Amino acid sequence: MHMKPANFFLIGLSLFFTLAACKKSTEQTITPTPTPPPPPVTTPQGNYSGQYLTVSTVENIASPWTELRADSVYSTYNLLSGMVKVIPTGLEDKIVSFYLPKDYMVVFAENNDGTGETATFIAKDSAIKANLPTRLKNNISYIRYIKINNPDKKGTGSTNATAVQNFAAQWYYGWSIDKASFSNQQFVPMTWGKGTCTDAQVKYLVERNDIDHLLSFNEPDNADQSNVPVDTAIARYKIMMKSGLRLGSPVTTQDQAFGSGKWLTNFMAKAVTQKLRIDYVVVHWYDWGNQNNNAATDSLTAERIFTRFTNYMNNVRLAYPNLPIWLTEYNANINRTSETVHKYFMKLSTEWMNNQPFIERYAYFFPTSLPAVNTTDNSLTNAANYWKSLPTTKSLSGNIVGDAILVK
Repeated sequence: MHMKPANFFLIGLSLFFTLAACKKSTEQTITPTPTPPPPPVTTPQGNYSGQYLTVSTVENIASPWTELRADSVYSTYNLLSGMVKVIPTGLEDKIVSFYLPKDYMVVFAENNDGTGETATFIAKDSAIKANLPTRLKNNISYIRYIKINNPDKKGTGSTNATAVQNFAAQWYYGWSIDKASFSNQQFVPMTWGKGTCTDAQVKYLVERNDIDHLLSFNEPDNADQSNVPVDTAIARYKIMMKSGLRLGSPVTTQDQAFGSGKWLTNFMAKAVTQKLRIDYVVVHWYDWGNQNNNAATDSLTAERIFTRFTNYMNNVRLAYPNLPIWLTEYNANINRTSETVHKYFMKLSTEWMNNQPFIERYAYFFPTSLPAVNTTDNSLTNAANYWKSLPTTKSLSGNIVGDAILVK
């Protein structure tokens, strides 16, 4: 059928507006929360205060710039939360440079649900002043800006609140998403299984002001643990990217963390293809299969265990060279009953990890053969008190600037 040129023009115009309307939104994108907090301060000239995240539509944080307040998600994605605000007018897909004050973290993302091109920046030692990498310039529709904690590397994994407080480590996790932080003891939530990955849980995490990291699935390769297929894990992980927290990879059993065809290898490959933001890789280590591989003395046995341990951790580093490591469960083998061997290994392993910048955090798993608490009063056992006494160091060793271009 022949059409007049005017008809072609109208059809083309209609297609243009249809495609433009689809840009970077998700299926759940609706109008922003109806009662947002007061808008941030926008200043067309002069110097910014240096107290807040400052973003600019030109390089080097030059005027015009806008200061954003912390503890907020800036996005049009609807979480039904007052903590979610729209990106100020004129800034969406226009940000080119930023200033991040010391002791704060920001997550930028291409899409309004935190997916697509994305990056985490942390100003641990000093403020960060930078131009965005090319992949994010004029390409930001999501911002999460929060204060960042820098606890010791050594932490606690426990579901017992009394034990957690007795250990007095500066961070802990409990294989769950909803435990409390204690004085000078920050809780790190974990999704554990796929059922926790919902918008309702994202809203809960966004509205907490005491957390800044999120652990993912617990041994998804293990039928007796979270048991999550790789493709399902990828889809559910994307949901938790809406939280804007610093995200850890799923943690597999010891044998599935690296190597061809392994669960985490497959997950990480798909994560790269689909642009998932993974800020650190999480592993477990139990010296499986070596419970009877003992030397003439306990100290020599511990040294052999330590050698296997460092080999493993270095192999993890080789597999994921650009990611720091969290070791959230480990010991000298749950079937090894010698308290002395465990103590020797605790000392050797912590001394080594304290001196490895790529290892951010670690927590010992106390097996039933070597419990952490006395059942009568929840006081720490001798082995647990020894673990508590071991020196540690801070988890973050410096600013995290990724591929941003620092400016003076």
